[in-house]
Amino acid sequence: MDINQLMELYLSNEETYESGEIIIEEGTRANWVYIILEGQAKVTKRTDAGIVTTDKLKKGAIFGEMALLGKIPAGRSAYVIAADGAIRLGVLDSQQLLKDYESLSPALRSLITTLIMRLEESNKKVAAFVVAANRKDRAKV
Repeated sequence: MDINQLMELYLSNEETYESGEIIIEEGTRANWVYIILEGQAKVTKRTDAGIVTTDKLKKGAIFGEMALLGKIPAGRSAYVIAADGAIRLGVLDSQQLLKDYESLSPALRSLITTLIMRLEESNKKVAAFVVAANRKDRAKV
């Protein structure tokens, strides 16, 4: 499904954030899912060594789905912050997404939940890798 089809089905609102503004705060609970319409965002995680950037999201990227569909008890798994200028986001209709999700077979919902949990674990590993790489770089200086 391309971005235009997705927007026709699920777009409920649009929001704009200035560079550096927090869109999603790690640990918070919310059901909003976003799609980037214009601009970029960075994904950051809290670690024992501080906050690290783990990814950069561009036009067409969807984020926030893990908290909605994965029902992650700890809340949002990362910060998402507007980067390199203003960003325009589409806010997807969470109720419609959940309605469509619930219409899937229990086996498919279970598979999606498993994949989301694996993605969350992979994100933690990426953050740990970034921390280790940063420590190595500092040790060289």
